[in-house]
Amino acid sequence: MTTNPYIITEADRTVLLALNRFHYLTAAQLSRLLYPNLKDQNRYAQRRLRQLATAEYALQLRALPKPQYGQAPYVYTLARKGRLYVQGLGVSVDSYFRPSEERRTTMNSPFMAHRLATIDVMIAADRLCRDVPGITCSRMLSERELKRGAIRVEVPPVQHSTADGPRKVAVIPDAWLQLSFNGSDPVSVAIELDRGTEDQKVWREKIAAYAVWASGPYMAAFETDNVTVAVVCLSRTRVAQLMDWTMRELVARKSEEYAELFLFTNASPVTLPANRFFFDRVWFQPDGGGPAVSLLDAPTTSPESGVVFQTA
Repeated sequence: MTTNPYIITEADRTVLLALNRFHYLTAAQLSRLLYPNLKDQNRYAQRRLRQLATAEYALQLRALPKPQYGQAPYVYTLARKGRLYVQGLGVSVDSYFRPSEERRTTMNSPFMAHRLATIDVMIAADRLCRDVPGITCSRMLSERELKRGAIRVEVPPVQHSTADGPRKVAVIPDAWLQLSFNGSDPVSVAIELDRGTEDQKVWREKIAAYAVWASGPYMAAFETDNVTVAVVCLSRTRVAQLMDWTMRELVARKSEEYAELFLFTNASPVTLPANRFFFDRVWFQPDGGGPAVSLLDAPTTSPESGVVFQTA
C-alpha cells in the first residue's frame, strides 16, 4: 500500500512561512497572527499545525506546563522538510537546526515561556502592520538572530565603586524591530520582556549596559540613530519596581538623560488590540514625572509637517 504524498496548500505555505519568521508558535499565537477573526478557540490553527506535524513539515515540541484550566498548549517549529520547503520558496532559513535540541528547549519551561511572551509582542507588531494601512515593519529580529551579531560594550564602574575596571557585557534585547509609515524614516524599538525573575542588581547592570549600547555601538551596528527600549512586564507593581531601579542606576551614574530611552508597560499584547498596545497611553517613563504615554505616536499627515510617525 502506497501513501499519497502530502500536498502543501496555500494555507500550509502561509503557516510554514510564519513558523520560519517567528521560529516558535503555539496554535493560539498562529490563530492571533493569521486568523484573528475566527472565533473557534484556535481549532483551525491546531488542525493545520497537527497536519503539518504529521506530514513532518513541522515539529511538535513537548507541551508546556499544564495551566490551571484547560490543556497545555504544544509549541511548533519547522521540521527539516518544512525548512527545505521554505528554502525552495527563496526565503532565508536559519542554517542551524538540531531537532534534539529543539525538543530539549521546551523542557526548560521558563526559557520557553519567556520566548513565547516575546513572540506575543512581535505578533502584535505584525498585526499592527496588517491592521493599520501604511504601516510596515521593515526589519524584525528575534533574540536568536540578535545573539549572532551581539554587541559587546564596556560598562565603566559607578563612581566610588570598588570595581577594578570596566565590565564587558553583550547587550542582547529579546527582540528588535523597525516600523515606518508610508515610507517615512523608520523608528526602532528594542523589546525587553520581563517576567519578574531578575533582581535589582541584575536589572541595574542591564540598564547601565543599555545606556552605553545606545550611546554609540548600537547606532553603528543597526544603522539607525533612534531606539526606544520597550519593557513589557506582568504587573503594574513590577513596572513601578523596574522604573525605580532604572532611575537609581541612572542617577548613580549621573546619566539621567538616558531615562527617555526606556518605556515600561504591563499592557498585554495578547488581550489588547495591536493598535492600542502601540498607540494608547499605556506606557510609563521611568522618571515618573509625567502621565502615561504611547509607545508610538499614531501616524498622521498634515500640510505643514507631512508624515508624522515617531517614538513617543
